[in-house]
Amino acid sequence: MCEYCNSSLNLYNNYECRATDLYVRFNTIVMQFYYYIFLFLGLFAVLILIRYFSSRKKNIPVQLYFDALKDENSGNFEEAIITYENALIEVKKIKYNNTLKNKIVEKLKLLHTVIDYNNNSLSPVKARESSQLNIYK
Repeated sequence: MCEYCNSSLNLYNNYECRATDLYVRFNTIVMQFYYYIFLFLGLFAVLILIRYFSSRKKNIPVQLYFDALKDENSGNFEEAIITYENALIEVKKIKYNNTLKNKIVEKLKLLHTVIDYNNNSLSPVKARESSQLNIYK
């Protein structure tokens, strides 16, 4: 008689019975982890959705970005830089919107370049006068 399954079959060294016993044990262990994996995936999905909806309501960096774009389009570059910097601070607080962060950094670089160019370049009247002086020299 087999001591594992209490059957009266004549087994060769109880190999078949032990193999099925190990198979059953393995399946129960695997199935337990299988259920835990689904549990963790479900919890992870719920947490991601909660984070998405909570950050969606706080559109402070996006609103600041749009305000800075309006300032930039109207020609108020200094105000746009200040607003972009505020938006960048808010984006760094959220830590997940890297595309907006990259756009803001590029805009800040561009605005600093434009302001430096405007400060260093000559006014159109002075440029005309200097070109006329160069003609007569």
